[in-house]
Amino acid sequence: MIYEFPLSEGVRRLLRAEMLFKQSKAHIEYDDPYSTIAALSVLVDLVEIISKNNLKIEMIKHLEKLQSRDEVSADEKLKIKDLTQNLVFGSVKTFDEIKENIFLNVIRQRLKVTGGIGSFDLPNLHHWLRFSHELRSEHIERWFSLFGPTESALKYLLSTLRQIKDEEVCEFKQGLFYKTVKWDAELVRVDVKDALIYPEFSGNKQQLSIRLMEQSSPFDPVVQVQRDLEMIVERCG
Repeated sequence: MIYEFPLSEGVRRLLRAEMLFKQSKAHIEYDDPYSTIAALSVLVDLVEIISKNNLKIEMIKHLEKLQSRDEVSADEKLKIKDLTQNLVFGSVKTFDEIKENIFLNVIRQRLKVTGGIGSFDLPNLHHWLRFSHELRSEHIERWFSLFGPTESALKYLLSTLRQIKDEEVCEFKQGLFYKTVKWDAELVRVDVKDALIYPEFSGNKQQLSIRLMEQSSPFDPVVQVQRDLEMIVERCG
């Protein structure tokens, strides 16, 4: 199991968007009304994070930084150029079809209300949920297709950042690793393999703290690992 920690707010937003894209794929494939509702919820969240958090600007900045790196091949630099141009020349009105859709707007407003999507709250939603899975999927795919250039750039950017890495064998004294650093990195990754532990990260590009934690079940307290361990810490990007 690999755990990741972003070292900047920009990469934090990229990882959140990546998670939402993965969630959408998982929800869409199931022929279940509640999976469809979950996909619509992800759709609303994606529009929010992409259109209001300058995600496009963040991706362009990171792509341009990648393009200037010596270890990136000429072919890869051409690919980065194409991805960047697709983002730069993408219309600011790309998501208007979603933002101005009355059906989706009503759902977005009701999702803010706890339990606010019952049939008595949104009869039009439950009417739509009676359509076949194929038809619902067609509608949802039409909306998600608007994210095409963004998703392509995001996938490439994060995949490349993860490949450009330095590895360090770090000693965790009683489950704790701390280091004052000045890393020109964007992401930290720790692979705990099959060990039933997980890391809690804290820090930035100047300092980093990682605590290894364990919890045998949700009903038991979380405790810090009390033994010394060596683990590989990856610095990416």
